[in-house]
Amino acid sequence: MAEKRYFWLKLYDDFFTSKRIKKLRSIAGGDTYTIIYLKMQLKALKTDGYLYFDGVMNDFAEELALDIDESPEDVKVTINYLMSVGLLETNDGEEYKLPFLDKCIGSENASAQRVREHRAKQKALQCNTDVTEVKRVCNAEIDIEKDKEIDKSKSNKFTPPTLEEVKEYCKERNNTVDPDTFINFYESKGWFVGKNKMKDWRACVRTWERNRNSTQKKTGYDLYRETKSSNYNFDELEKEIKNGTHH
Repeated sequence: MAEKRYFWLKLYDDFFTSKRIKKLRSIAGGDTYTIIYLKMQLKALKTDGYLYFDGVMNDFAEELALDIDESPEDVKVTINYLMSVGLLETNDGEEYKLPFLDKCIGSENASAQRVREHRAKQKALQCNTDVTEVKRVCNAEIDIEKDKEIDKSKSNKFTPPTLEEVKEYCKERNNTVDPDTFINFYESKGWFVGKNKMKDWRACVRTWERNRNSTQKKTGYDLYRETKSSNYNFDELEKEIKNGTHH
């Protein structure tokens, strides 16, 4: 079983006096929106500042509201404000990033916590000893910080999915993405998306799914319904589709 890991959110001392937060709080209901922003940061602690839309609800705001137990209307107002002042970013509407959160995330595993607390006690007991002993304790604290950085870099490492994982996820979403093609495609690219290393393979599956849905060919009946015209030559349209000449 993986060892338990602890995360915490660090706020700068000027958080509530920064212009962006002061402006947010000045809006009617601003204190509620500020709390929602803090909840969003807490939710993104374990994903390096990213929030994801999984398609469970109609849109990202409704899904986030469900996760953090806030009203969809308040969450939508908060998201719109954060986007307008650069505190929230997205490229595709499925992956959202809190751009300054990575500097405010702290974490350590249970072993590191126990060692840190123990050494902190030892440091307090030895604070009045000779200079050599003080240096030893200080060096121990530096080692703990190095261990924390190593743990963080390991936890952020992307692990490519197995074929079974992709198959299960595609089955769960009931899409037409071919898992073999997906795996082979990204293996050939070294699991890069453009110039960047892939961070979330599930988000890539959803992108493939959306692209496939948007390029599905319409049937003659679909096109007939879209015209909503009794004068439309439906028989001629069906001929074109059958012969492959309709565009």
